[in-house]
Amino acid sequence: MSRQSLSSLTITLLALGLSLGLGGCSSNPENVSIGSIRGNLTPEVRGTTETQYDIDNNMAMVGNINLRQASDDLGRIFLMDQPSILSPYPIVPTGKDP
Repeated sequence: MSRQSLSSLTITLLALGLSLGLGGCSSNPENVSIGSIRGNLTPEVRGTTETQYDIDNNMAMVGNINLRQASDDLGRIFLMDQPSILSPYPIVPTGKDP
């Protein structure tokens, strides 16, 4: 092979490698083309005003509170949240509030 054909082959291979290497940039998450922006105007927002992270945190907190309130609800269901008023003797309040 002549030196000139080797040089042109090297340039061709470099150009091919660059075009293949840069071809993956078409799926760039930071694509700021007008079509990409119009396609999803609020990429991070999942609800009306919250991101998915905020929604997940809110659901976790509400679920935790609901589970903790279950014992209070069971106390009310089984009438164990306050002493009975049917006793003929005076009952000292045992609730949380003085």
